[in-house]
Amino acid sequence: MVRRLRVRAALTAGLLVVAVGGGQAAIGAVAAPSKAPHRVATAWLNGVSATSAHDVWAVGAFGHADGSAPLIEHWNGSKWQATKPFLNIEENVDWFAGVSATSATSAVVAGSVSSQYGLLTAEHWNGRKWAEDEMPIVGPDGGDAAIFGTAAVQGDNAWAVGSWFGGFGEQAQFTMILRWNAKKNTWVKVKSPSPAGNGNGAASALNAVAADSPTDAWAVGRTNSGPSGDVITLTEHWDGNGWTAVPSPNSSQSGCGKDELLGVTASSSATWAVGDACRAALALQLKNGQWQVTPTPSAPSGIAEQLTSVAATSASNAWAVGNIGSRPLILHWNGTTWGKPRIAIPEGATSAKFTGVTAVSANAAWAVGQANYPGKVIKLLIEHWNGKHWTLVSVPNPTP
Repeated sequence: MVRRLRVRAALTAGLLVVAVGGGQAAIGAVAAPSKAPHRVATAWLNGVSATSAHDVWAVGAFGHADGSAPLIEHWNGSKWQATKPFLNIEENVDWFAGVSATSATSAVVAGSVSSQYGLLTAEHWNGRKWAEDEMPIVGPDGGDAAIFGTAAVQGDNAWAVGSWFGGFGEQAQFTMILRWNAKKNTWVKVKSPSPAGNGNGAASALNAVAADSPTDAWAVGRTNSGPSGDVITLTEHWDGNGWTAVPSPNSSQSGCGKDELLGVTASSSATWAVGDACRAALALQLKNGQWQVTPTPSAPSGIAEQLTSVAATSASNAWAVGNIGSRPLILHWNGTTWGKPRIAIPEGATSAKFTGVTAVSANAAWAVGQANYPGKVIKLLIEHWNGKHWTLVSVPNPTP
Protein backbone atom coordinates (compact mmCIF):
# COMPACT_ATOMS: atom_id res chain seq x y z
CA MET A 1 0.00 0.00 0.00
CA VAL A 2 2.89 2.36 0.61
CA ARG A 3 3.91 2.01 -3.02
CA ARG A 4 0.41 2.72 -4.31
CA LEU A 5 0.03 5.83 -2.20
CA ARG A 6 3.41 7.07 -3.42
CA VAL A 7 2.31 6.57 -7.03
CA ARG A 8 -0.81 8.64 -6.59
CA ALA A 9 1.01 11.35 -4.68
CA ALA A 10 3.71 11.52 -7.36
CA LEU A 11 1.23 11.84 -10.20
CA THR A 12 -0.93 14.35 -8.38
CA ALA A 13 2.12 16.44 -7.59
CA GLY A 14 3.17 16.12 -11.21
CA LEU A 15 -0.18 17.49 -12.33
CA LEU A 16 0.21 20.52 -10.12
CA VAL A 17 3.73 21.15 -11.41
CA VAL A 18 2.59 20.81 -15.00
CA ALA A 19 -0.33 23.12 -14.39
CA VAL A 20 2.07 25.81 -13.25
CA GLY A 21 4.81 25.05 -15.75
CA GLY A 22 3.06 23.82 -18.85
CA GLY A 23 -0.65 23.84 -18.33
CA GLN A 24 -0.99 20.25 -19.50
CA ALA A 25 -3.28 19.45 -16.63
CA ALA A 26 -4.63 21.13 -13.55
CA ILE A 27 -6.15 20.12 -10.26
CA GLY A 28 -8.23 22.80 -8.63
CA ALA A 29 -11.01 23.13 -6.10
CA VAL A 30 -13.83 20.66 -6.59
CA ALA A 31 -17.52 21.32 -6.81
CA ALA A 32 -19.75 20.53 -3.85
CA PRO A 33 -21.48 17.15 -4.16
CA SER A 34 -25.06 17.25 -5.41
CA LYS A 35 -27.49 14.68 -6.71
CA ALA A 36 -29.05 17.15 -9.16
CA PRO A 37 -27.25 18.20 -12.37
CA HIS A 38 -25.15 21.31 -11.80
CA ARG A 39 -22.47 23.32 -13.52
CA VAL A 40 -19.12 22.36 -12.09
CA ALA A 41 -16.99 24.94 -10.32
CA THR A 42 -13.74 23.83 -11.95
CA ALA A 43 -13.03 23.02 -15.59
CA TRP A 44 -9.96 23.56 -17.75
CA LEU A 45 -8.64 22.80 -21.22
CA ASN A 46 -5.21 21.34 -21.98
CA GLY A 47 -5.15 21.02 -25.77
CA VAL A 48 -6.93 21.95 -28.99
CA SER A 49 -6.88 20.78 -32.62
CA ALA A 50 -8.77 21.99 -35.70
CA THR A 51 -9.26 20.58 -39.19
CA SER A 52 -11.21 23.65 -40.39
CA ALA A 53 -12.83 26.79 -39.05
CA HIS A 54 -15.96 24.69 -38.46
CA ASP A 55 -14.42 21.59 -36.89
CA VAL A 56 -12.41 22.10 -33.70
CA TRP A 57 -11.79 19.80 -30.73
CA ALA A 58 -10.61 20.90 -27.27
CA VAL A 59 -9.85 18.59 -24.34
CA GLY A 60 -9.12 18.82 -20.64
CA ALA A 61 -11.02 17.91 -17.48
CA PHE A 62 -13.52 19.11 -14.92
CA GLY A 63 -13.34 18.81 -11.16
CA HIS A 64 -15.98 17.14 -9.02
CA ALA A 65 -16.39 16.07 -5.41
CA ASP A 66 -14.33 12.89 -5.85
CA GLY A 67 -11.55 14.08 -8.20
CA SER A 68 -11.70 15.03 -11.88
CA ALA A 69 -13.11 13.56 -15.08
CA PRO A 70 -11.99 13.87 -18.74
CA LEU A 71 -13.66 16.52 -20.88
CA ILE A 72 -14.03 16.87 -24.65
CA GLU A 73 -15.52 20.01 -26.23
CA HIS A 74 -16.38 20.36 -29.94
CA TRP A 75 -16.91 23.47 -32.09
CA ASN A 76 -19.22 22.92 -35.07
CA GLY A 77 -18.95 26.41 -36.54
CA SER A 78 -21.62 27.98 -34.38
CA LYS A 79 -21.19 26.74 -30.81
CA TRP A 80 -19.06 24.71 -28.41
CA GLN A 81 -20.63 21.59 -26.96
CA ALA A 82 -19.34 19.04 -24.45
CA THR A 83 -19.24 15.42 -25.55
CA LYS A 84 -21.66 13.78 -23.13
CA PRO A 85 -20.20 10.23 -22.80
CA PHE A 86 -17.19 11.64 -20.97
CA LEU A 87 -19.14 13.54 -18.33
CA ASN A 88 -18.98 10.55 -16.00
CA ILE A 89 -17.91 11.01 -12.39
CA GLU A 90 -15.58 8.47 -10.83
CA GLU A 91 -13.34 8.51 -7.78
CA ASN A 92 -10.24 9.15 -9.88
CA VAL A 93 -8.06 12.02 -11.02
CA ASP A 94 -8.65 11.64 -14.77
CA TRP A 95 -7.90 14.06 -17.60
CA PHE A 96 -7.23 14.34 -21.31
CA ALA A 97 -3.89 15.99 -22.02
CA GLY A 98 -4.04 16.38 -25.79
CA VAL A 99 -6.06 16.00 -28.96
CA SER A 100 -5.07 15.69 -32.61
CA ALA A 101 -7.55 15.74 -35.50
CA THR A 102 -6.66 15.03 -39.11
CA SER A 103 -10.14 15.19 -40.68
CA ALA A 104 -13.80 15.48 -39.75
CA THR A 105 -13.89 11.69 -39.38
CA SER A 106 -10.55 11.09 -37.66
CA ALA A 107 -9.23 12.36 -34.32
CA VAL A 108 -7.47 10.99 -31.26
CA VAL A 109 -7.44 12.10 -27.63
CA ALA A 110 -5.09 10.82 -24.94
CA GLY A 111 -4.60 11.34 -21.22
CA SER A 112 -4.28 9.62 -17.89
CA VAL A 113 -6.21 7.95 -15.09
CA SER A 114 -4.81 8.23 -11.58
CA SER A 115 -6.36 6.33 -8.69
CA GLN A 116 -4.17 3.82 -6.87
CA TYR A 117 -2.17 3.48 -10.06
CA GLY A 118 -1.05 5.79 -12.85
CA LEU A 119 -2.76 4.39 -15.96
CA LEU A 120 -3.22 5.65 -19.52
CA THR A 121 -6.30 6.34 -21.61
CA ALA A 122 -6.98 7.22 -25.26
CA GLU A 123 -9.96 7.39 -27.63
CA HIS A 124 -10.44 7.53 -31.41
CA TRP A 125 -13.14 9.49 -33.26
CA ASN A 126 -14.58 7.99 -36.46
CA GLY A 127 -16.93 10.79 -37.42
CA ARG A 128 -19.85 9.39 -35.43
CA LYS A 129 -18.60 8.40 -32.00
CA TRP A 130 -15.59 8.08 -29.72
CA ALA A 131 -14.27 4.56 -29.10
CA GLU A 132 -11.94 3.61 -26.28
CA ASP A 133 -8.50 2.27 -27.24
CA GLU A 134 -6.58 -0.56 -25.64
CA MET A 135 -3.64 0.84 -23.65
CA PRO A 136 -0.48 -0.81 -22.33
CA ILE A 137 0.38 -0.80 -18.65
CA VAL A 138 3.62 1.15 -18.31
CA GLY A 139 5.61 1.08 -15.10
CA PRO A 140 5.87 -1.31 -12.16
CA ASP A 141 3.23 -2.40 -9.65
CA GLY A 142 0.37 -2.23 -12.13
CA GLY A 143 1.30 1.08 -13.75
CA ASP A 144 2.87 4.41 -12.86
CA ALA A 145 2.74 6.63 -15.96
CA ALA A 146 1.11 9.71 -17.49
CA ILE A 147 0.47 11.08 -20.99
CA PHE A 148 1.04 14.80 -21.65
CA GLY A 149 0.64 15.10 -25.43
CA THR A 150 -0.53 13.38 -28.60
CA ALA A 151 -0.21 13.84 -32.36
CA ALA A 152 -1.59 12.17 -35.47
CA VAL A 153 -0.64 12.34 -39.14
CA GLN A 154 -3.30 9.98 -40.39
CA GLY A 155 -5.94 7.93 -38.66
CA ASP A 156 -3.58 4.95 -38.50
CA ASN A 157 -0.45 6.88 -37.54
CA ALA A 158 -0.51 8.52 -34.11
CA TRP A 159 1.81 9.16 -31.17
CA ALA A 160 1.36 9.84 -27.45
CA VAL A 161 4.15 11.00 -25.12
CA GLY A 162 4.71 11.47 -21.41
CA SER A 163 6.72 9.78 -18.69
CA TRP A 164 6.78 6.81 -16.35
CA PHE A 165 8.37 6.17 -12.97
CA GLY A 166 10.86 3.42 -12.21
CA GLY A 167 10.41 0.64 -9.69
CA PHE A 168 10.40 1.12 -5.94
CA GLY A 169 13.90 2.05 -4.80
CA GLU A 170 14.88 3.30 -8.25
CA GLN A 171 13.25 6.74 -7.83
CA ALA A 172 13.78 7.70 -11.47
CA GLN A 173 11.50 9.18 -14.15
CA PHE A 174 11.79 8.10 -17.80
CA THR A 175 10.48 9.35 -21.13
CA MET A 176 7.52 7.47 -22.59
CA ILE A 177 6.44 7.29 -26.24
CA LEU A 178 3.47 5.23 -27.42
CA ARG A 179 2.61 4.46 -31.04
CA TRP A 180 -0.84 3.55 -32.34
CA ASN A 181 -1.00 0.14 -34.01
CA ALA A 182 -4.12 0.35 -36.18
CA LYS A 183 -3.91 -3.29 -37.31
CA LYS A 184 -4.05 -4.56 -33.73
CA ASN A 185 -6.21 -1.66 -32.48
CA THR A 186 -3.85 -0.95 -29.60
CA TRP A 187 -1.12 1.42 -28.42
CA VAL A 188 2.43 0.07 -28.11
CA LYS A 189 5.28 1.52 -26.09
CA VAL A 190 8.36 2.17 -28.23
CA LYS A 191 11.95 2.78 -27.19
CA SER A 192 12.84 6.41 -26.45
CA PRO A 193 15.97 8.06 -25.00
CA SER A 194 16.03 9.16 -21.34
CA PRO A 195 19.26 11.19 -21.19
CA ALA A 196 19.24 11.54 -17.40
CA GLY A 197 19.71 7.80 -17.00
CA ASN A 198 18.21 5.71 -14.23
CA GLY A 199 20.04 6.90 -11.12
CA ASN A 200 18.32 8.11 -7.98
CA GLY A 201 16.70 11.48 -8.78
CA ALA A 202 17.22 11.19 -12.54
CA ALA A 203 14.26 12.60 -14.46
CA SER A 204 13.46 12.71 -18.17
CA ALA A 205 9.96 13.52 -19.45
CA LEU A 206 8.23 14.49 -22.70
CA ASN A 207 5.49 17.12 -22.71
CA ALA A 208 4.42 17.34 -26.36
CA VAL A 209 4.74 15.67 -29.74
CA ALA A 210 4.13 16.74 -33.36
CA ALA A 211 4.30 14.75 -36.60
CA ASP A 212 4.75 15.95 -40.16
CA SER A 213 4.71 12.52 -41.80
CA PRO A 214 5.00 8.84 -40.85
CA THR A 215 8.79 9.25 -41.00
CA ASP A 216 9.18 12.67 -39.37
CA ALA A 217 8.06 13.52 -35.83
CA TRP A 218 9.37 15.55 -32.89
CA ALA A 219 8.84 15.17 -29.13
CA VAL A 220 9.96 17.76 -26.58
CA GLY A 221 10.30 17.99 -22.82
CA ARG A 222 12.97 18.16 -20.14
CA THR A 223 15.77 16.14 -18.55
CA ASN A 224 18.36 16.51 -15.79
CA SER A 225 21.72 15.09 -14.81
CA GLY A 226 20.81 13.64 -11.43
CA PRO A 227 19.74 14.87 -8.00
CA SER A 228 21.78 18.09 -8.17
CA GLY A 229 21.68 18.65 -11.93
CA ASP A 230 19.88 21.53 -13.60
CA VAL A 231 16.77 20.75 -15.61
CA ILE A 232 17.44 21.33 -19.32
CA THR A 233 15.50 21.15 -22.59
CA LEU A 234 15.02 17.81 -24.34
CA THR A 235 14.15 17.22 -28.01
CA GLU A 236 13.79 13.82 -29.66
CA HIS A 237 13.29 12.99 -33.36
CA TRP A 238 11.61 10.09 -35.19
CA ASP A 239 13.07 9.31 -38.63
CA GLY A 240 10.87 6.33 -39.43
CA ASN A 241 13.19 3.83 -37.77
CA GLY A 242 13.69 5.06 -34.22
CA TRP A 243 13.72 7.96 -31.77
CA THR A 244 17.00 9.76 -31.06
CA ALA A 245 17.87 12.67 -28.78
CA VAL A 246 18.86 15.87 -30.63
CA PRO A 247 20.82 18.73 -29.00
CA SER A 248 18.74 21.79 -28.11
CA PRO A 249 19.66 25.21 -26.68
CA ASN A 250 19.35 26.13 -23.02
CA SER A 251 19.65 29.29 -20.96
CA SER A 252 23.07 30.88 -20.91
CA GLN A 253 22.61 31.87 -17.28
CA SER A 254 24.68 29.70 -14.97
CA GLY A 255 22.73 27.98 -12.21
CA CYS A 256 19.35 28.89 -13.69
CA GLY A 257 18.00 25.54 -12.56
CA LYS A 258 15.21 24.94 -15.07
CA ASP A 259 14.77 25.06 -18.85
CA GLU A 260 11.87 23.12 -20.34
CA LEU A 261 10.04 22.68 -23.63
CA LEU A 262 6.26 22.38 -23.41
CA GLY A 263 4.96 22.57 -26.97
CA VAL A 264 6.00 21.65 -30.52
CA THR A 265 4.67 21.87 -34.07
CA ALA A 266 6.18 20.24 -37.15
CA SER A 267 5.66 20.74 -40.88
CA SER A 268 7.71 21.03 -44.04
CA SER A 269 7.43 24.83 -43.89
CA ALA A 270 7.95 25.46 -40.16
CA THR A 271 8.99 23.47 -37.11
CA TRP A 272 8.91 25.19 -33.71
CA ALA A 273 9.34 24.23 -30.06
CA VAL A 274 8.38 26.50 -27.16
CA GLY A 275 8.72 26.55 -23.38
CA ASP A 276 10.59 28.58 -20.80
CA ALA A 277 14.21 29.18 -19.81
CA CYS A 278 15.15 30.87 -16.56
CA ARG A 279 11.53 32.05 -16.13
CA ALA A 280 11.51 33.65 -19.59
CA ALA A 281 9.63 32.59 -22.73
CA LEU A 282 11.64 30.29 -24.99
CA ALA A 283 11.01 29.79 -28.73
CA LEU A 284 13.19 27.47 -30.79
CA GLN A 285 13.08 27.18 -34.57
CA LEU A 286 14.45 24.22 -36.50
CA LYS A 287 16.82 25.42 -39.22
CA ASN A 288 18.90 23.03 -41.32
CA GLY A 289 18.35 20.27 -38.79
CA GLN A 290 19.46 22.36 -35.78
CA TRP A 291 17.41 24.10 -33.09
CA GLN A 292 18.04 27.84 -32.80
CA VAL A 293 16.71 30.36 -30.27
CA THR A 294 14.42 33.01 -31.75
CA PRO A 295 14.05 36.14 -29.55
CA THR A 296 10.63 36.87 -28.05
CA PRO A 297 9.32 40.12 -26.53
CA SER A 298 10.85 40.70 -23.08
CA ALA A 299 8.65 40.47 -20.00
CA PRO A 300 8.73 43.20 -17.34
CA SER A 301 11.51 42.78 -14.81
CA GLY A 302 10.72 40.14 -12.19
CA ILE A 303 7.73 38.70 -14.08
CA ALA A 304 7.93 35.04 -15.07
CA GLU A 305 6.58 33.92 -18.41
CA GLN A 306 6.32 30.70 -20.35
CA LEU A 307 5.03 29.39 -23.67
CA THR A 308 3.04 26.18 -23.49
CA SER A 309 1.91 25.50 -27.07
CA VAL A 310 2.69 26.51 -30.65
CA ALA A 311 0.99 26.16 -34.04
CA ALA A 312 2.04 27.23 -37.54
CA THR A 313 0.37 27.32 -40.93
CA SER A 314 3.35 28.63 -42.92
CA ALA A 315 6.86 29.99 -42.55
CA SER A 316 5.37 33.43 -41.93
CA ASN A 317 2.41 32.57 -39.71
CA ALA A 318 2.78 30.93 -36.30
CA TRP A 319 1.14 31.37 -32.91
CA ALA A 320 2.57 30.62 -29.47
CA VAL A 321 0.55 30.83 -26.25
CA GLY A 322 1.13 30.64 -22.51
CA ASN A 323 1.15 33.15 -19.69
CA ILE A 324 3.08 36.17 -18.47
CA GLY A 325 2.76 36.33 -14.72
CA SER A 326 -0.94 35.85 -13.95
CA ARG A 327 -2.09 37.03 -17.38
CA PRO A 328 -2.64 35.00 -20.57
CA LEU A 329 -0.07 35.45 -23.33
CA ILE A 330 -0.26 35.10 -27.12
CA LEU A 331 2.65 35.74 -29.51
CA HIS A 332 2.56 35.87 -33.31
CA TRP A 333 5.39 35.07 -35.75
CA ASN A 334 5.25 37.02 -39.03
CA GLY A 335 8.26 35.38 -40.65
CA THR A 336 10.77 37.76 -39.11
CA THR A 337 9.91 38.51 -35.47
CA TRP A 338 7.58 37.49 -32.66
CA GLY A 339 4.99 40.17 -31.88
CA LYS A 340 2.49 40.48 -29.05
CA PRO A 341 -1.06 41.18 -30.32
CA ARG A 342 -3.77 42.57 -28.08
CA ILE A 343 -5.94 39.88 -26.53
CA ALA A 344 -9.09 39.82 -24.45
CA ILE A 345 -8.81 39.31 -20.68
CA PRO A 346 -11.70 37.42 -18.99
CA GLU A 347 -13.70 39.90 -16.92
CA GLY A 348 -13.49 39.27 -13.19
CA ALA A 349 -10.73 36.68 -13.45
CA THR A 350 -7.91 36.88 -10.92
CA SER A 351 -5.57 35.03 -13.30
CA ALA A 352 -5.66 33.13 -16.58
CA LYS A 353 -3.42 31.16 -18.90
CA PHE A 354 -3.44 29.48 -22.28
CA THR A 355 -2.38 25.86 -22.59
CA GLY A 356 -3.11 25.05 -26.23
CA VAL A 357 -3.31 26.70 -29.65
CA THR A 358 -4.26 25.54 -33.14
CA ALA A 359 -4.45 27.30 -36.51
CA VAL A 360 -5.81 26.30 -39.90
CA SER A 361 -5.06 29.49 -41.84
CA ALA A 362 -3.91 33.08 -41.42
CA ASN A 363 -7.53 33.94 -40.63
CA ALA A 364 -8.53 31.14 -38.24
CA ALA A 365 -6.89 30.13 -34.97
CA TRP A 366 -8.01 29.05 -31.50
CA ALA A 367 -6.37 29.36 -28.08
CA VAL A 368 -7.63 27.45 -25.02
CA GLY A 369 -6.85 27.26 -21.32
CA GLN A 370 -8.38 28.27 -18.03
CA ALA A 371 -9.44 31.39 -16.13
CA ASN A 372 -9.38 31.52 -12.32
CA TYR A 373 -11.96 33.46 -10.31
CA PRO A 374 -12.58 34.25 -6.62
CA GLY A 375 -14.02 31.41 -4.58
CA LYS A 376 -11.74 28.79 -6.15
CA VAL A 377 -13.74 28.80 -9.36
CA ILE A 378 -11.95 27.76 -12.57
CA LYS A 379 -13.68 28.26 -15.92
CA LEU A 380 -12.98 27.18 -19.48
CA LEU A 381 -11.11 29.79 -21.51
CA ILE A 382 -11.35 29.91 -25.31
CA GLU A 383 -10.36 32.74 -27.67
CA HIS A 384 -10.69 32.92 -31.46
CA TRP A 385 -8.58 34.69 -34.10
CA ASN A 386 -10.52 35.85 -37.18
CA GLY A 387 -7.62 37.34 -39.11
CA LYS A 388 -7.90 40.76 -37.45
CA HIS A 389 -8.24 40.31 -33.69
CA TRP A 390 -8.65 37.84 -30.83
CA THR A 391 -12.04 37.61 -29.13
CA LEU A 392 -13.38 35.68 -26.16
CA VAL A 393 -15.77 32.86 -27.02
CA SER A 394 -18.53 32.08 -24.55
CA VAL A 395 -18.31 28.48 -23.39
CA PRO A 396 -19.89 27.35 -20.10
CA ASN A 397 -18.39 24.79 -17.78
CA PRO A 398 -19.98 21.37 -18.39
CA THR A 399 -23.08 20.08 -16.66
CA PRO A 400 -22.59 16.47 -15.47
